[in-house]
Amino acid sequence: MSSGDAWFFIGLGLVLAAHFPFVLIMLVRTRARRRTWTRVTGTVTSVRTKRRNDGETRTTVHYRYTDATGQQRSGADTPWFRAPGRKSDIAVVYDPDDPGRSEAASTTWLNVLFPITLVLLALGVWSLVAGIQSLTR
Repeated sequence: MSSGDAWFFIGLGLVLAAHFPFVLIMLVRTRARRRTWTRVTGTVTSVRTKRRNDGETRTTVHYRYTDATGQQRSGADTPWFRAPGRKSDIAVVYDPDDPGRSEAASTTWLNVLFPITLVLLALGVWSLVAGIQSLTR
């Protein structure tokens, strides 16, 4: 492997591995919220999809839930995958210190993102090691 190829593998490894800390922080924060926030069942009130100028679409799910004091609350979230249908039940977590602050409690994105992140990290580490070994020969 030439020196240029080795530096390519080192750069690729850094790019692939660099996102891992950010994803890990996001996952830890989300799991902390899921453990400390109150979990309730909410009802989807509407699902709105808007097409942006660049052709991409953005779906927003609006939902209602009842907090521990019996007060009706509402929230909105953007699903990472398939949006639930109107009037369907969804899991919602809300901050007990600020019951108006909530999010849909779907863990689908966690279950998909984490394995992908681990694969990219492994590829990044492999690429770094291969590049460094090539330079030291």
